[in-house]
Amino acid sequence: MAESTHSIYKTEFLRGEVSRTIKNHLGSLQNFVHYYNYQRYPTDLYGLTTIEVIQGKIPDKDYFKNQIIEAKINRVTTNKAFNKCAFIR
Repeated sequence: MAESTHSIYKTEFLRGEVSRTIKNHLGSLQNFVHYYNYQRYPTDLYGLTTIEVIQGKIPDKDYFKNQIIEAKINRVTTNKAFNKCAFIR
């Protein structure tokens, strides 16, 4: 778990930046904890944040089911409208 969280901290949050001082690093870690708990939506929580699950919400694997079905139906129309693309034979 620690390795996974550290990887998320480096890749999603720091994005290659380096802390120059201990004070900056501790502030960055504090901001990361807030981001991780309140703003990040991991795929295994199906649209919920970590804090929402801690507070009792139950992840629903079918949460996005209707949106996915609708997107599949509208995909061709959406793709044709993008940059006014047209299929030419």
